[in-house]
Amino acid sequence: MEYLEEVTAKFKTAIASGNVPDKSLKINLKELGTVFVSSKQVSNDDVAADTTIAISRKDFDALVAGKLNAPVAFMQGKIKIQGDPTAALQWLPVIQRANA
Repeated sequence: MEYLEEVTAKFKTAIASGNVPDKSLKINLKELGTVFVSSKQVSNDDVAADTTIAISRKDFDALVAGKLNAPVAFMQGKIKIQGDPTAALQWLPVIQRANA
């Protein structure tokens, strides 16, 4: 649970520090829980979002660090997307800002 809280805190900082997409995103970190992000809210509530991505912790860490290419990971099945894939890509800069 500590990892999930750390990710949530980093997203709060990333959202406060720059532009964010209009659509909401839910990140399902397999076996750890969820992070819901929107322009106004970051939480660990499992609520409906415009787009949901499912990803392992290992792959999420690589994505945040810029070591995993999102489109390639999607094609390899490392990232599963429900909803609008374009919205997921729009969140990528915010996800990578969360690593700072």
